Amino acid sequence: MRRGIGVLIAFAAATVACGSNGATSTPTAPSEATVPSPTEDPVSPLVGTWSRVTTCNESLQSFRRAGLEDSVIEEHVLPGLADPSNGWLPGGQITDPKHPCEGAVPREHSHFWTEHGTFGSFDWKGNQVDEGTYEIIDDDTLVMPYGFEQGPPIQVEFGYQIDGDTLALDPVIPSDCSTKHCLEAALWSVSVAYAGETWERVS
Repeated sequence: MRRGIGVLIAFAAATVACGSNGATSTPTAPSEATVPSPTEDPVSPLVGTWSRVTTCNESLQSFRRAGLEDSVIEEHVLPGLADPSNGWLPGGQITDPKHPCEGAVPREHSHFWTEHGTFGSFDWKGNQVDEGTYEIIDDDTLVMPYGFEQGPPIQVEFGYQIDGDTLALDPVIPSDCSTKHCLEAALWSVSVAYAGETWERVS
């Protein structure tokens, strides 16, 4: 599993002091105003399932918009576009490297965030293809840890904006992202966000 700190739901209770007018007085029930009542933090509007119809071209453009070098895109992104798990390219093969998305078909993809701090993704077949946790750190920023078999996870930051039932995600890539782990996490964040595109709430 990847990603780490969940959203905590906090409860607060009031302390109530009770008294009497004398030893012979009859105890009375506390008034409604003095009854302790826990209050729950409001659920983030991010919670729910968000979907979009993804395309090979949109994915490729999102990596270019992220400022990744052509050599990185050629070495790491293009093989991913042809990955059968994406379902874009029938046969899973790029026939023309200059037009890597030629012949590609659109596929639905979705993400979900729960009120308990978990995150996941589903492919066009309804199979879960990603899982982890998230933490909202302010009104327009969330963090999702990206884990590795060796070494600590990298805390990947995303800007996010919700307008009604539309979600926009923007991955924050460090200015110095030269290590293998940083690059892997950055590529993942771009593939999650589809920066420049939007997601629609389905539940």
